[in-house]
Amino acid sequence: MVALAKAVKQDVGSLLEKGHRKMDEKKVREAIELIRMEINTLEGIENCGRVIEARKKKHIALYNIAIEALEKQLPKKPRENKIRGGWLGKQKHYTCPTCGNCLLEEMMNERQNTSYCWDCGQRLDWSE
Repeated sequence: MVALAKAVKQDVGSLLEKGHRKMDEKKVREAIELIRMEINTLEGIENCGRVIEARKKKHIALYNIAIEALEKQLPKKPRENKIRGGWLGKQKHYTCPTCGNCLLEEMMNERQNTSYCWDCGQRLDWSE
């Protein structure tokens, strides 16, 4: 189990590219699948005593947190709201697909120069 955990950690670590630290979507999906397989393996282990059972639950919880973080690296399109704002009512409002935070495309691009929700960290795809 420790060896597999180290391998998963090493795979996740190799996903980060130098410089921008942008993750390759294919590799992120592969890492998520590896972690899910590890969770399934752990869930299949039975009658292993209270101490090991507690550690197993802790590992499963940590793996689920890792999956949640990795899934936020996969870009999702923000949902456009029907609300209009700004001086002439032409500014479009968008909602993060993960947390529901109301975003403005212009604010996201100008303020942070990134494509991430500033509330939950979800990577956003602003392409048409």
